[in-house]
Amino acid sequence: MLVLPTGARGPAFLLLPNFRVILRYNTAMAYALSVGHLSDRLRGAPPFARSWPREDRMLTSAERKELQTVLASRGFEPGTVDGKVGPKTRAAVRAYQTSVGLVPDGYANAFLLERARADLSGASTSR
Repeated sequence: MLVLPTGARGPAFLLLPNFRVILRYNTAMAYALSVGHLSDRLRGAPPFARSWPREDRMLTSAERKELQTVLASRGFEPGTVDGKVGPKTRAAVRAYQTSVGLVPDGYANAFLLERARADLSGASTSR
């Protein structure tokens, strides 16, 4: 499985079956990626080929809930509005990104929320 934890501008990870073993110990993606990368480095693998995008601001829990609410109001089903970006929310984000001409990487950041807010207010004022 290919994972882009910080969207198309950050590093990409090809996850092999052993990755699920790490997730059994701790289900946090950041933890599992760190353990896997440390293991790779100990075996002599090079550092990440692409840097983590440090200028991105992560969404707060309230902002993630707002994004889920906005996506749902536009017909992109994010699942339960709980502030957690799981598979359904990432799929809704990708569908939204595709619909507005963005790279459909499923990455929920501050830029995406601002864009969704603007699209929602534009859609509501045009009716």
